[in-house]
Amino acid sequence: MELNHMHEDKSNKALVQAQNLSKIYGNGPSKVIALDNVNLEIYECEIIAILGPSGSGKTTLLNLLAGLDVPSSGQIIIDGVDITSLSEEEKTKFRAKNMGFIFQFFNLIPVLNAVENVELPMLLNKYSLSEARKRALELLEKLNILHRKDAYPSQLSGGEQQRVSIARALSTRPKIIWADEPTGALDSKNAEQIKQLIIELNKEFGTTFVIVTHDPSVAQIANRIFRMESGQIVEVINKFEK
Repeated sequence: MELNHMHEDKSNKALVQAQNLSKIYGNGPSKVIALDNVNLEIYECEIIAILGPSGSGKTTLLNLLAGLDVPSSGQIIIDGVDITSLSEEEKTKFRAKNMGFIFQFFNLIPVLNAVENVELPMLLNKYSLSEARKRALELLEKLNILHRKDAYPSQLSGGEQQRVSIARALSTRPKIIWADEPTGALDSKNAEQIKQLIIELNKEFGTTFVIVTHDPSVAQIANRIFRMESGQIVEVINKFEK
């Protein structure tokens, strides 16, 4: 499998940097350290897997990096912007412009059909109606789901819903896509197809994918694996070291 090696050139600027990142819930005896002084860099065009058991801090890390939650301490820089210094409104705009999301349970809007679900982020980003429709149809075709464009989420299988949600994540041409257990609700055949799709899309669009998973077989598609335990990255596995 050929994957981009851009991250191996250390002169290449990191797309994502986390510095001394911690997240603590509560205080006193009930204090929980969900993330403990994490440092990492993610480069353009990488597929990164954040691998670890339930409770290891991987979803907390994803939520912090994506600006969905606020760290207790530390700094997150994405594409040169310190998102920890942005207001909530600025963060929302930054996310909408630069990020896409894929979730375990798809998170499609039930009252919108497939093509409308894909269009929605573009319309929120001020694309024209005709431009959004054109790109939505192109993405659905690329993901082999165009024939279901008028179907509502309740009429789609799990694998079909995840394809629509991937098309939606790609719609605004984000620099980075965060994927939280993207194959977790799928059977093995559909899971395999979604993994192959991520490889192909990464190669074609140069989109950086960061995938949170507890499944080592999903992590195998990554360039690098950050293995987490007890709120810390305990190992970084570079799949392409000679």
